[in-house]
Amino acid sequence: MFYFGFGKLRRYFLLYQMYNKGINRENLGEYPKALHFLFYALSLKSSSLKIYKAIARVYAKNKNYLNSLDYYSKAMYKYKNDAELYALKADIHRKIKEYDLAIKHYDEAIKLDYNNNEYYIKRAFLKYYIDEIQDAINDYNAAILNNSKDSLLYEQRGFYKFQKKLYKNAIEDYETAIKLSPKNAHLYYMKGAAETLSGDKETAEKDFNTALNMGLKQ
Repeated sequence: MFYFGFGKLRRYFLLYQMYNKGINRENLGEYPKALHFLFYALSLKSSSLKIYKAIARVYAKNKNYLNSLDYYSKAMYKYKNDAELYALKADIHRKIKEYDLAIKHYDEAIKLDYNNNEYYIKRAFLKYYIDEIQDAINDYNAAILNNSKDSLLYEQRGFYKFQKKLYKNAIEDYETAIKLSPKNAHLYYMKGAAETLSGDKETAEKDFNTALNMGLKQ
């Protein structure tokens, strides 16, 4: 019993040592060496989600995206309900411009963790990029329901509405963003731009002047 306990303790110590060596090498940019230690760690504990994520991350940093995706998939096979895995895999698909697959995996991440605004924001960007602007707006609607005090959410939703030529709706979002972040000169500029296009040039001029007085460069 004593020897079994000692052996188990030694194994955990070795696991801890190999994993940390891998992370240290990763931080130094020595990716092949990092993978060497991380694979050793995985051989000691093949069920470790943390190690799978680390291996996939290091492969991605080394621009070996196919292997990165492969290890995220292996981890997902074991941990189907880990939202971050889907999001991390989506990030790689986005990096290699596989936008449909990226959106699909952000969809899954959101199903598993609908309170994580980072997933909505990343999916919205892709929706905007492929010209599905209303879907991008919908993602920001959901994000704002999660956090109604973040001025950046209103600012970005206002931008998407501006792109969709919903100028009055964009103005409302910029007004809310200004209430939450009154020292942001860019918000006054964007509000002025939306007001100009909506026909309210007098108010627009006031907002442009406010932006300039706050230090925004023309």
